[in-house]
Amino acid sequence: MLLFSMMLGVQTTRSQTAVQTVRGRILDAESKYGLPGANIILLNSDPLIGTTTDGEGLFVLSGVPVGRHSFKISYLGYKPVIIPEIMVSTGKQAFFSAELSEEVITAKEVVIKATVEKNMPLNSMAMISARSFNVDESRRYAGTADDPMRAAANFAGVASSPDVNSNQIVVRGNSPKGLLWRVDGTDIPNPNHFAYVGHSGGGITMFSSQLLSNSDFYTAAYPAEFGNALSGVFDIRFRNGNNFKREYAVQVGVMGLDLSAEGPFRKGGQSSYLFNYRYSILAFLQLIDPEMKNKIPSYQDLSFKINLPSKKAGTLSIFGIGGLSRSHFYPVEDSIAWKNLDDRTNSTLNNNMGALGVIHKFNFSRKTYVTSSISATYSQIYFTRGFLDSTYHIEPYDYVNHINYRYNISSNVTHKFGPKHTNKSGFQYTYIGYNLRIKAENPFTGLFETLNKGVGHTNMIQAFSESRFDLTNTLHVEAGIHFQYLVLNSDWSAEPRLTFRWSFTPKQSIGIGYGNLSQMEDIGVYLAENEITPEYIVQPNKNLRFSRANHFVFEYNFAFRPDLRLKAEVYYQSLYHIPVMQGSYFSMINSMGGYLNDTLKNTGTGHNYGIDLTFEKFLSKGYYYLLTLSLFDTRYKGGDDIERNTRFNSHYVMNILGGKEFMIRKKNVLGINMKATATGGQYYVPIDLDASILEGREVPDEEAAFTVKYPDFYYLDLTVTYRTNHKKYSGIWAIQVKNLLNQQPVTGYQYNMFTQQVEEVKGMGILPIISYKIEF
Repeated sequence: MLLFSMMLGVQTTRSQTAVQTVRGRILDAESKYGLPGANIILLNSDPLIGTTTDGEGLFVLSGVPVGRHSFKISYLGYKPVIIPEIMVSTGKQAFFSAELSEEVITAKEVVIKATVEKNMPLNSMAMISARSFNVDESRRYAGTADDPMRAAANFAGVASSPDVNSNQIVVRGNSPKGLLWRVDGTDIPNPNHFAYVGHSGGGITMFSSQLLSNSDFYTAAYPAEFGNALSGVFDIRFRNGNNFKREYAVQVGVMGLDLSAEGPFRKGGQSSYLFNYRYSILAFLQLIDPEMKNKIPSYQDLSFKINLPSKKAGTLSIFGIGGLSRSHFYPVEDSIAWKNLDDRTNSTLNNNMGALGVIHKFNFSRKTYVTSSISATYSQIYFTRGFLDSTYHIEPYDYVNHINYRYNISSNVTHKFGPKHTNKSGFQYTYIGYNLRIKAENPFTGLFETLNKGVGHTNMIQAFSESRFDLTNTLHVEAGIHFQYLVLNSDWSAEPRLTFRWSFTPKQSIGIGYGNLSQMEDIGVYLAENEITPEYIVQPNKNLRFSRANHFVFEYNFAFRPDLRLKAEVYYQSLYHIPVMQGSYFSMINSMGGYLNDTLKNTGTGHNYGIDLTFEKFLSKGYYYLLTLSLFDTRYKGGDDIERNTRFNSHYVMNILGGKEFMIRKKNVLGINMKATATGGQYYVPIDLDASILEGREVPDEEAAFTVKYPDFYYLDLTVTYRTNHKKYSGIWAIQVKNLLNQQPVTGYQYNMFTQQVEEVKGMGILPIISYKIEF
């Protein structure tokens, strides 16, 4: 409360209206060609404030008062749009881009009204189960901690982890490993600190929200250009740095230090740079949670984008992500103080990841452009875990050294045949290198043995072609096919995709989508080893096929008004060719990482079905709210052909978010945001206590696999921000409180060999994050 009072007291004494410059670019949605002469008008301005774009579609609008503003974009022969609620502050110039769709000329005269371009994806080929999100949402939504992955957890069909320390998400009941990450059109490995093998999440993303432009998130039946993913796609876009003015931002808080810089390489030039560096030591967690007393996590990362446009040779851009994270868990030295298994645990998790990409875009004409890229990625996960025994000797349980590096070459061409037909086709070649050594206790045999070791490489080839047909201004069709081939075992797939969308009234539309999808397992699954004799070692899983799925989706949209909408999606997913262990409940459909060297076969199946509801008021008139409800059921058959709940069958997820912004003295902004989440618990394999005592290790109760579930959990999050706009800079105070009610849900159970008891594993309680940022 004291800090909150200080925030309210930070005021400027002069009352003159503060102004800022707004920049942007207006493009053709399909050809990505800049539209010269497009009109940009600041809505509700008196006198009217507006401008037009130059020959490349760029515009500069000066003298815009600070605060939230909406802009109307129009261009002859194109559908006008409204870009809502752009934050304008004194510290940094505001920037936005808009993509306009060409009108389809018909014999019948129609009136085209401007629509709010808020939730529609940037990818013009995506017409169903896709949503655009922006940096503002990543920062504004309560509980996100400026993390885009946590922001996506607010969308319908997405369930977050019960542990506030984890940003891992489950998309429509699928395993988190089914998520594909992309940055600026380039596939990258899991870009999260404290990540583990087979996971799509971790603690926090390795790049700051400072770098984000508008990005897309897909939950099913996505366009044909995306492959090797079963559940969803995170299509991240990095923004270009300001090529007019050098700008900086410094943020200091309990999470650590966050620095960013951007600007032109030379004054008056078009090239720009954008850099961000973060350094964090989270030892403060020990002060608020006694269970963290032996954990000392830390991380740092550097991300950047360099944009080098030219008039004749196209645009060259370079992006990079690099992150290091370290976490150590030390055992309690005095055995008298041992109360649970954690007190005897000694573990280390080191996670390194890097990605570097060079992208070239070239417009051959107003109808054709080509995007080509070369990228290299690297990831290393080093994890060890053991337990102290009564003689203070560490008994090993896990050893993982997983190194994966990839080189990608890709190219695609987009051609706009006319206002009714646009085609995009391309290919991607990936060189997959690996250096693996994995030893662990096999949960089925209890043996601590080498499960995987190998050094080598393989290749994957992907290609696609997709077309969008705008039959009328209200009826659209997207059709395509994706092909992928894994050289390691010569497995291949050809995956058709098809979507229809019909706006049968100005406010209502329906969509129907189908997609056939496939995904390879982590390279270590294929390379698992069985030692028959010291001289004879076999790899029983090298010829595993891709896991496959058919996605079917029906979508209904009702826009009550430009800032208020209802969306309902009904879906069914049929999964097949899932690797399972013969005669066992085990299936890769439930994978949470980890390894075994037992023989797997592609005979497993599964199905997910449910309904996702979204009722949303976009930010307007200073407030917003978002209500999402997902009801679903997910089941599978393992190698014993018995139908069970999947691990991720939590049955329901409900989110209620809302926020209000208040203008203080016509130039400062106070924001209050809250979020309530209720989620069903996941299913798990219970521990057979009698067998565990007999064998002296944790033994799963296979007969009861996935018949019991963790308790349901709920969270309440709060974010309060206060932005002060000064003449040459702006400052932002932020108080973010995750898990405001200090809930500690059960996230697992473990067998303590020392006490011969099964113990609960609980998530972390309340997590306050306080920071101050200055932009100048």
